[in-house]
Amino acid sequence: MSSLYLSKNTSETGEHMKLVKGDADASRMSRFKITRLEEELITAPLFSLSACETLDTDRLNSQQNLDEDPMYPQYGLLGLRNRPTSKPPTQDDLVYANVSAPWSAFICGSQGSGKSHTLSCLLENALISSSPAGKLSSPLAGLVIHYDTFTAFSSTQLCEAAYLHSSGIPVKVLVSPTNYLAMKKAYKTLAGGSKMLKVEPLYLPQKDLNISMMKTLMGIGNRTEQPLYIEVVMKILRDMAIANQGKSGFNYSAFKLLLQREQFLKGQLMPLNMRLEVLESFFEPGSVPGANTDRSKQHGADHAWKFPPGTLTIIDLSCPFVGQEDACALFNIAVSLFLKNRHDAGRIIALDEAHKFMTSTSPEATDLTDTLLSVVRQQRHLAARLLIATQEPTLAPALLELCNVTIIHRFSSPAWFKAIKSHIAGAGIEGLGPNNTASSTIFHKIVRLPTGEALVFCPTALLDIAKHNDQEDEELSSITSSSWPNTPDGPSSTESAQIATADSESQDERTFHRVIQLGTSYAHIRVRNRITFDGGRSLLER
Repeated sequence: MSSLYLSKNTSETGEHMKLVKGDADASRMSRFKITRLEEELITAPLFSLSACETLDTDRLNSQQNLDEDPMYPQYGLLGLRNRPTSKPPTQDDLVYANVSAPWSAFICGSQGSGKSHTLSCLLENALISSSPAGKLSSPLAGLVIHYDTFTAFSSTQLCEAAYLHSSGIPVKVLVSPTNYLAMKKAYKTLAGGSKMLKVEPLYLPQKDLNISMMKTLMGIGNRTEQPLYIEVVMKILRDMAIANQGKSGFNYSAFKLLLQREQFLKGQLMPLNMRLEVLESFFEPGSVPGANTDRSKQHGADHAWKFPPGTLTIIDLSCPFVGQEDACALFNIAVSLFLKNRHDAGRIIALDEAHKFMTSTSPEATDLTDTLLSVVRQQRHLAARLLIATQEPTLAPALLELCNVTIIHRFSSPAWFKAIKSHIAGAGIEGLGPNNTASSTIFHKIVRLPTGEALVFCPTALLDIAKHNDQEDEELSSITSSSWPNTPDGPSSTESAQIATADSESQDERTFHRVIQLGTSYAHIRVRNRITFDGGRSLLER
């Protein structure tokens, strides 16, 4: 008779034990049943050649099906790990980015330190299928958002990622319609030019708009002071949302007709009409009834918002008539449209020079930050990768905390380092004696970093391996930060994934390799050269 009370040695508690039982041989299980350990291995954002070989050797020794996918089927070279030793670097020090798994990276550093170069290298890894820097069987679709204060044609900084077209990648640049001709001329003068680069005006497809996007376009947010007409607009949008439940798209003509039926005060009409004019300037000419537009200028908004794999779309809103707030609002909508049909191909989103448009405390900038935070939190479910390159590490502390990888190029601001060490693992550890701290040593290294080199913080990166015997397992299974002075880059991690790879034929003393996560340590990386044209080099007078 079954007991009414929970007790030991019953069929019920036996089933409970099965649910929490750890598999001692987890690393050898089939890919058809991924274990917790294996999940950590295959989703590691970064790995070294030595770690990859160790994992593959384990698969061979465990006699797994060799027809299965490799541990890292898609990868791209990030760079070479620098170690402060007299020995020259070896192939074991090569560091690769895992293109198969979704992850996010925060890249920061001073002007000219190499952050845009690093961003472009990561984009190359994700988009170029024939890259000599790695293996890519299923290219992603890329979106880069860029903004620069437009003062003149000669002084506007173009998006450096556009140079990827020199390798044959189709690159589409969407620009503000009011600055289309100037930006088209600027991008067409890029070195390494090819027919793969196209510049088009940014027009929003009305059939893909929704109520949330319309609120963004109308400037409705968490403002303390809203224009007087906003309450009326909100009521109309609310009524339309109720009437159109279950239907896709947004009927802008009906929205405008409902606005015209309202009795606005004289002081409300002018700002409302100005807002509508700005909004309609980003609609395709001829798509708004009654608008004074030239249908001959139609460019096909639907085509511009298609993102085939292996292509790059750049949203560059550098324009004298587009402020930071409007740029953030349009970027927010662009990210939503980019992720809409993500099942066609994996997605990679990059923010180039993010400090130029996200430093504002406006509701639009806050909404964009919230959208990016949501993407990072759901990156595994969205199959999305996010890269943020900025001079300001204080830009968005929440993004800095959530990103899987932090790549720090040279800078000299103590305030920046103070922000970093309070938000990422390893940067604020104390441990080099009473008169020195680990954090001050890290800052000293950052200030002295050469151009193109960086300190990489990534707790789940698999860069190191440890070798030990079964008899030594208990002693060496816990490597702590106290061994930091003897390690090449920084404090070692207590986390590790033990891989049973036998090196000795002796049954009494089997030698194992252990793949170690970077944990609270960091790695000094020299980023590889670009395989596309490098348009970010400094211009020097000779």
